[in-house]
Amino acid sequence: MRPNRTRGMSIVEALIACVLISGISIALFGVWAMHAKATAHTRDMLVAESWARQLMEEQLSKGYETVGSEPAAPFVIKHIEADVVHYREYYYATYITDTATPINPGLKRVVVQVQWEEQNIWKHFRLVTDLSWQG
Repeated sequence: MRPNRTRGMSIVEALIACVLISGISIALFGVWAMHAKATAHTRDMLVAESWARQLMEEQLSKGYETVGSEPAAPFVIKHIEADVVHYREYYYATYITDTATPINPGLKRVVVQVQWEEQNIWKHFRLVTDLSWQG
C-alpha cells in the first residue's frame, strides 16, 4: 500500500527553486550593472565629443591668422540619476602648433582635447585637424 502523501512541494524542491531564482537574479543584476556603467561612459564620451567639436569649430572660424592656443579650463556638467545629482568636471584645452613643411609652408595643426576623471583614471577625447593658409 502506498503512503498517503499530500500535494505540494517538499523542502528540497523549495530549496532548489530558491537557489535557481537566486542565481538568475544575480546574473541579471550583473548585466544591469554593466549596462549602467557602459551608459555612464557613453554619456561622458558624448559630452566630451560635443564640447571638443564646438571648440574646434570656434578655432576654425577664427581663421588662419587669429587662431591660437588656449590654456586648460574647466567646465562642469550636472547629471541627475535616480533623483540624485552628480557633477562631472571636464577640462579642455586647445593647442596650435606650426607644422609647416617645404611643400606647404603655411600649415598649422589644431588640437582640441577634453579630459575628465572616471574612477581615478583620466579619460580624454581629442580632435586633430590641420589648418592651411589660403593665400
